Amino acid sequence: MQNKSQAPLIATIIVAFLALAAVIALIVVLTVPREQNDPSENSGFVVTKELEQECQYAAHDLVSQSYEIMRLFVFEGLTHIDEPYGNEPEDGYYTVYTENNNRYTTIEDIESLVKSVYTDKAAEKIMHNIDGNGLEVYKNRKVLVEAEYDSEPESGESRPMYVEAEVLGISAKFIPNLSKRELWADCSIMFIPTSETSCEMKVYLGGIEEGMDLSEFDESLIVELEMIKTGDNWRLTEFVC
Repeated sequence: MQNKSQAPLIATIIVAFLALAAVIALIVVLTVPREQNDPSENSGFVVTKELEQECQYAAHDLVSQSYEIMRLFVFEGLTHIDEPYGNEPEDGYYTVYTENNNRYTTIEDIESLVKSVYTDKAAEKIMHNIDGNGLEVYKNRKVLVEAEYDSEPESGESRPMYVEAEVLGISAKFIPNLSKRELWADCSIMFIPTSETSCEMKVYLGGIEEGMDLSEFDESLIVELEMIKTGDNWRLTEFVC
């Protein structure tokens, strides 16, 4: 049997500075004694260099993309158009202003992003019950828009001035919460693969300074996550903000 003291478990820290326009990553490799945390001790599972690198890239990308989802569903939300005279929308949703937003114009655009980062179960909760009380932050809504025609009307022809259209809406109940935005925008990730298809992660909000003792890091700023591999892709199993 291999001596535990001579068989270190490699845990990788990704210090990721997350921004909307760019993501910068600094990779730091730490050596953690096997007796402290070794998921392979009783399973025979061995972390290969290939798996370690795959998890490293997946963890970085998923946390970066989850920051964008947090921006949409928690931190900011999409800009909306006010109702006439400042009224509350009858259906509970404002129309999202899409003229300076080419990425999210329908609910399907947002759902596609969410499903590319989270498992189906987690994505369902984000889209339809993010607050635990049935809140759907985004939904397509039907509105009247000015009709557009490719040709001039024939003599005596009657055409409606407005037609019904489906547009992306944001809930009037949505309230931006900026309390953790800056912490998530500068965070560090430690990950440890637990099998070929699962990986435990710890996110250190606010980031880890060089030489910092992790045992002294504020526990309230540590978020535990898990990602699993489904097919060829990795997904986060739970939305945590």
